[in-house]
Amino acid sequence: MRRASTLMLNSGRLFFCSRLFALPALLLAGACLAQSDSQSIVSEVDLTRAKQEYRTSKPRELTVLTQTLSTEQIDRAVLNRLMQEINSEPANTKSRIGINDSQLQELFITISNARGFINGSEMANVRAMCAAWHDSSNRGEARVAEALVAYKAREQLTQTFIAKYYSVVLFDIEAILDEQSLPLFRAYMHDRRRRLANAGMTSWGSPVQNIRAGTDTIDFHCRTN
Repeated sequence: MRRASTLMLNSGRLFFCSRLFALPALLLAGACLAQSDSQSIVSEVDLTRAKQEYRTSKPRELTVLTQTLSTEQIDRAVLNRLMQEINSEPANTKSRIGINDSQLQELFITISNARGFINGSEMANVRAMCAAWHDSSNRGEARVAEALVAYKAREQLTQTFIAKYYSVVLFDIEAILDEQSLPLFRAYMHDRRRRLANAGMTSWGSPVQNIRAGTDTIDFHCRTN
């Protein structure tokens, strides 16, 4: 009887203790659920507010960090790439264009001479931009816009010259090739032009695509105080 009563007493204590320990857990779970619900409500409110602010906000000006190749720069870039391929993979280049060793060497020399002849015009572009900015009677964004027009006009002058010069280079290259290799070379140029135009390859120059980028460029190059 003593053992039975002892077992009953102990089991009662265990039951009481389990209920006692379960109570804080239930309270804690309830608190967590309540906190989770409140956080969910706050998150929904914040999300709704963010969406509303996004819909009603003014569109931001796009800042372009680099400028892509212009049409006038494509042939120069393709031929410079071809020169690198001749230097690194001469056998593959000969096979792709269908030329012999002598033609390959002459092709490399022609492109190399053209590359050495063309100098960058960035400093001339910047000088034209700063001169227009200092001489302008406008203020604010109108003054910046006037300076950027001068920069782009001077840059276009160089790009037009490069395009015309490399059209002569291409004529000289095609004069080297025979009837079998000429179509292969033209197919190569067409494919590379398409690839470079779609590859996002960038040109070298100051970022002047919009007023914000142009203002930063003018601040860096033209302002003296």
